Amino acid sequence: MFVRAGLPEPKPNQPISASWNRDVLLGYGDLVWQIELPDGRQVRLIGEYQGAEFHSEDEQREHDDFRRRRLEDDGWLVIEIWAADMATTAARWAIIRRFAEELHVPESTLALHDTDPHFFSRHAIDVAIARDDVWRGRRC
Repeated sequence: MFVRAGLPEPKPNQPISASWNRDVLLGYGDLVWQIELPDGRQVRLIGEYQGAEFHSEDEQREHDDFRRRRLEDDGWLVIEIWAADMATTAARWAIIRRFAEELHVPESTLALHDTDPHFFSRHAIDVAIARDDVWRGRRC
């Protein structure tokens, strides 16, 4: 969704090491952008999907908050993404705009209309069709 909207491609499930010691693992980011801007500034952004099933209990929220603070103390910006951020067109557009702002991507370059859910990739659909063709061929 982020890439279809025109944002740079993030690295998924990326390990994040401390800037002061590469041997110290601060955590893993669900979606990680580390970009150098033309003026030399660094953007270090993590998108964290917080699924209600795993991130709504108090103990897990405390763990998530501690990990987020460690990452932010090391210069990362962490934006949480919830199911509600994906639920409607307006919500998807709002979260895309928020990431675009942090990544210094002009809103005028975004393709917000391309953020509708895609439940299957083109490849997955092609494989399913081929599998169905084989199954129908054997059945006849």
